[in-house]
Amino acid sequence: MPTQTEDLRRRIVADINAGEPGAKLGSERELAERYGTSRSSLRQVLAALQESGLIDRVIGRSGGIFISHAQVQRSLSDLVGVPAFLANQGYEAGTRVLSTRIAAPDRPAQHALGLGPDDFVVEIRRVRLADGSPISLESAQFPADAFPGLLERQLGGSIYELLESSYGLVTSRADERIEAVNATPEEARLLGIAPESALLLITRVTFDQSGQPCEFSKDLFRGDRTRLAVTVQGRGVGVQSAVDTASVALQSQSARIKAS
Repeated sequence: MPTQTEDLRRRIVADINAGEPGAKLGSERELAERYGTSRSSLRQVLAALQESGLIDRVIGRSGGIFISHAQVQRSLSDLVGVPAFLANQGYEAGTRVLSTRIAAPDRPAQHALGLGPDDFVVEIRRVRLADGSPISLESAQFPADAFPGLLERQLGGSIYELLESSYGLVTSRADERIEAVNATPEEARLLGIAPESALLLITRVTFDQSGQPCEFSKDLFRGDRTRLAVTVQGRGVGVQSAVDTASVALQSQSARIKAS
């Protein structure tokens, strides 16, 4: 059962998620009256929310508590699940499982996972939350024969941690492609944003410790809440890397239209 402090935090976060960035929640006095709490308890919760980047506190006659909706940072240098990188930045990670099924893979998944025409995949669709606010929409496919009983397990946390603890799989690397796209009406509804809002589409093929592909996924991150970070090594001008580790490619407009 949640404590009074946690209950207060959840109520404030719910109001933050229902508002718009930059909107004023109220003054400290107004919020204490609204939530029926002492100002000392309120200050404790507000300090934590400010540290997480969800609110801004402005001092002065026109000041008050304002919705911030700070961005979360996803590193392109580390292969970790969403709960891990959210927790490292002080957010409370959450998950809403939308659907699960065993189905025939689509053509991109079949090619990425090296599957035959008679093989099946486990498909899991989830919405990821940061402090209760939708941050990304995931659609992941895994070879069904490699992970029997996967859909019978708890799917609200990190799939990578689940695969390691239950199946002995350790992720060794991932190939990712990143595109800027616009949200469809359905994607916008699930992420709590306006249709056509900017999204970052990350298409990923993950490999296990034996070098075998084990996951094909497409993650849609809110463009207004996400920034990407990567660490690269310099080798000097004119030195050719033995393996291409990063690249930027321009997709033609006609190819984008055809793909959609």
